[in-house]
Amino acid sequence: MIYDLTTIGGVIALIFHLCVVIWSLYTLIKDGSRPERVWAWIVVILLIPIFGVIFYWFFGMNLRKKKIFDLKQSIDEKALEEFVLTYSAKAEQMIAHREDQTQTYIHLIRLLTKTSLSLISFNNKVNLLHDGPDTFKSIFEACERAEKYIHLQYYIFIDGDLIDRFLELFERKIKAGVQVRLIYDGLGSWDLSRKNIRRFKEVGVKVEPFMPVKFGQLARVNYRNHRKILIVDGKVGFTGGINVDDKYIYDDPLLGHWTDTHLRIEGMAVNFLHFVFLTDWLFVSGENLIQDGILVDPPHIGNTPLQIIASGPDTDYPGILQQYLYVLYQAKKYVYIVNPYIVPDATLSMALKTVALSGVEVRIIVPANSESAAIHWTVQSYFGRFLKAGVKIYLFQEGFIHSKVILSDDVVCSVGTANMDIRSFEQNFEVNAMMYDKEVTMEMKKQFNYFLSKSKLLTLEEHDKRPASDRVKERLARLSSPLM
Repeated sequence: MIYDLTTIGGVIALIFHLCVVIWSLYTLIKDGSRPERVWAWIVVILLIPIFGVIFYWFFGMNLRKKKIFDLKQSIDEKALEEFVLTYSAKAEQMIAHREDQTQTYIHLIRLLTKTSLSLISFNNKVNLLHDGPDTFKSIFEACERAEKYIHLQYYIFIDGDLIDRFLELFERKIKAGVQVRLIYDGLGSWDLSRKNIRRFKEVGVKVEPFMPVKFGQLARVNYRNHRKILIVDGKVGFTGGINVDDKYIYDDPLLGHWTDTHLRIEGMAVNFLHFVFLTDWLFVSGENLIQDGILVDPPHIGNTPLQIIASGPDTDYPGILQQYLYVLYQAKKYVYIVNPYIVPDATLSMALKTVALSGVEVRIIVPANSESAAIHWTVQSYFGRFLKAGVKIYLFQEGFIHSKVILSDDVVCSVGTANMDIRSFEQNFEVNAMMYDKEVTMEMKKQFNYFLSKSKLLTLEEHDKRPASDRVKERLARLSSPLM
């Protein structure tokens, strides 16, 4: 950028530009990010005049320690602290009398309780749901039985036939006395029309966006609520990878069929999934629903030990990253992973390679194609090192696979919203359900093997023969990964 220093305006513009750059560099250095991320942003800010600073404001500013999330954190902890203290002590006593995988993973359970306020519960029934039709059939059936409330939040909640079905259902249930509250992400649901927002409000739905995109609050664009949660009367809960988007019903015109994995949960764990929604609702609306009577004490309905893990920029520790790392290092026989976006930080990358080199079978299924070229080439840029370490990579061939699953040794399984990338670990609000249950894990293993049958094994020899143009694309995409 060249300024005309012979004019007062040019001098003022130069001074303003320098002040903005200095301020941006100051905030970048003091935010405590990874060194490689800091250096990457320094290069962007200094080498791309004006636009580099704007890009940093949109996508680079670290708000983990800012007041906006400090407020959310204090709300969450104040509401849950007393309950966590009493219930975690009770859970420890219950684990001490069990002879199952909760004993093997007791340190993970304790870790997630301390770092993420993630409490384990035992009286649960879990149903694995595969793909959109199966999931939405179960969701609408549960909502039809609602008597008190329906609470839901989605990263993507956009116009289409599914929205119309929800609207018609909510209108009927509200007339019957059911309260409906909806959180949609301000960026992920960008295509949700004002018309449909107005229609929901007109029938009585309480609707709130999570951190809507506003001029003057550009840094918020980088922090998204990626959770997918639906709670009915505190008795039934849903979470997983599926958004409210018609491509889950009618397929995507570019990528074809969208394969995904979701959960239907009944039992004590629904309370902890509900707490995640309630604290988010308090943050976006100011309405505090965390009070006496909100906790549902269910009858005995199942025996699946389950831990709801909520992670985001409002927490001191990356709980979901810790979860993935522990499962990897605890594995004795195998770790199977399904995830569309694997852009690991140094710790996760090292864990995947170390575990594979130790003789544990590590299998990863990723989509052969992606809706984003940049993400596609970034993910592929890690393949070479993983393959050399013995990680087996499978490319899903039939459409796009969006599931976020990890399972190990026939005894533990996790399904949720979190990708295996830096954004999910540090910048997005995510939620996973960790199940310490052989029956559920074996069912997920069966589904994993089905995914394998629709996938192609990528060998190191094939990968080494890829075109030179692909190698260039991978290297260029890899350069952007520290900015994520």
